[in-house]
Formats: sequence, structure tokens, C-alpha cells
Amino acid sequence: MANVLKFEGIDNARQLGGIRAGSHCVKHNKLFRSGNLSKATEHDLHRLRDDFGVNFVIDFRSDFEFMRKPDKLLENMQMAQIPILDETMHGDAFNKDQVVPATGIDFMEFLFGIARHPIAGTLKAKLYNYFVESEFAFRQYAKFFETVLAQNGAPILWHCTSGKDRCGFCSALMLAALGANGDDILDDYEESQNSYRKQLEAMSAKGRASGMTDEQLDILHFLVSVKRDYMEVPFAKVNEEYGSLLNFITQKIGVSQEKIETLRQYYLE
Repeated sequence: MANVLKFEGIDNARQLGGIRAGSHCVKHNKLFRSGNLSKATEHDLHRLRDDFGVNFVIDFRSDFEFMRKPDKLLENMQMAQIPILDETMHGDAFNKDQVVPATGIDFMEFLFGIARHPIAGTLKAKLYNYFVESEFAFRQYAKFFETVLAQNGAPILWHCTSGKDRCGFCSALMLAALGANGDDILDDYEESQNSYRKQLEAMSAKGRASGMTDEQLDILHFLVSVKRDYMEVPFAKVNEEYGSLLNFITQKIGVSQEKIETLRQYYLE
């Protein structure tokens, strides 16, 4: 995918430019998404700021995640924390979002432990249903749109931990607001699978050799990568209740049509 960006210490990075939005396209080098910036190098940050013009970053992680792996930013770069998960989502079911294993535990073994945990089978449904059922998340999505609008069309980057789940859903909302169709939105979401393909293949091979079941391997996939059907679950719920993602954005999140038009003026060509 042409939109993928390679950095030294930033995973799963890409820009949304060129994605079709009705009779228009998203402008290039305006809207960026990625994994967290805790391992960003000076070169990475100068590329973001000096080459791409990104001076503002939105972090969808919760406080405890940010404190363990704070973003690295250059002088004059600004950031806003807009955590998507509420207090009910910070229990054992979402320890994987901390992506920080206990001291002395190999990271792969850490993920294997989660995949083998009895509660792991509920992870996907719980998270992706939460995205379209949580009143807390709805308020945070509204803050996300307000924060992007406040940049007046300037380049902006948003991320979560790995840039695939929370970041993926918020990216879907932004693309829907701009007028992209469902297939193109899902194509962008699914691109995260390519970013983590080698890591997933190595983990899957080791997991299968250690006797993991197909269900456990599927959970491992969820922890490390994405599948199109993960996002199709909340999309189906939204379409059933609101008719479209755009209706969900205007009716439930409360982004006015006037603000939608302003976003399109800023970010479409």
C-alpha cells in the first residue's frame, strides 16, 4: 500500500492520503496514524515535523499506558491524550493493551500467556462491541473530532499502542466522516496486518509448536495483528441501528453536518 510509511522506531505508520471519498480523495500528508511514539528516534520525529508538517499528536492510550511508555516529541510539538477505554476496560481482559510484560518475562511468552488465559476468548467481542456501545467512548470520539477540527486543516497524527484497534476504529470514523465507503475503510484498517505479518508468523509458528489450539492462535492474531472481520462486527451493529457510520457520527457522537463539511474542506481534494 502506497500510504505505508517506514520509520526507524514507529510501528504501523501510514497516511490516509489518496483514499477515495465520494467524488474526492483524502489529501496526501495531512492525516496520519501509527503505533505509539515511545521508541521514535530523533530522525523519525524530524521527518514527522519537518518533512510532513506534523506538529500535533493525539494519543488514544490510557494514562497507565502513557506513563509506562510516554511519547517522544520534539520541541514545539504538541499532544492531546484522549483515552478511548474507560475504567471498566482496564481489568485483566485488557492487560494486553499495556504491551509491557512483567519484569523478566519474555514478551512473546507474555502474549502466549494471555492467549491461553480462559478469559481470552471474550477479548475481541468485548473490545469491538465496546467501540459502538460505550457512552464514554462516544464522548471521547467527539473530543477526537473537535481536536482535529481545531488544527484548521494542519497535518495531524493519532495513535494508540500498536495503531490497530483504538486507532483503527477512530481512523474508520474519520474516513467515514470524510465520505469514504466501507470497503475502502476496511482496506485501510486491514493494512495493519501487513505491518505485523513477520512478527505474527514467528509467534504463530512457535505457538503451534507449543500445542496452542486454533482458538488460542486466533487470540494471538488479535493481540498482534488484525482481521477484516474484527471491524465488520461493530460496522454491522452501527448499520443496523443507525444505517451508516456517518449517521452514527452525526446522530450518536454529535458531530454536526456543518463540522463534517468543514473537515471535508480541510482534508479533501
